[in-house]
Amino acid sequence: METQKSGFTLIEILISITLISLSTLLLMKCMIVSLHGVKNSDLRFRVGLVLENKKNLLLGQKFKSPLCSEGTRTERTGNIMIRTSIINITHNLKKIVLKGSRNNFNLVLIFYKSGILREVGNE
Repeated sequence: METQKSGFTLIEILISITLISLSTLLLMKCMIVSLHGVKNSDLRFRVGLVLENKKNLLLGQKFKSPLCSEGTRTERTGNIMIRTSIINITHNLKKIVLKGSRNNFNLVLIFYKSGILREVGNE
């Protein structure tokens, strides 16, 4: 009389543990890639925000303001390095190039400032 024992064999248990481990590793890899993308997105947003603020500051200055004079300046805002290059194209038009960098990430913002357009100040 042979009795039938129910349960799993050692091979079945090892295969199931291997499959669970591989699926866990795959999920962890997906999470790492996702976190890297979020970090890059946040970095791009922060650098872009600082460059937009600098752009608005320069656009708010008078055309002949010392901040809008021709040349290249470098400044640090928090942990973001900003390089500002102002080039006089004509006596009424300036090209302004802002380069922001942080942690091997660089973003460039180029815009123009005109001396012909009427500048409006707070009165």
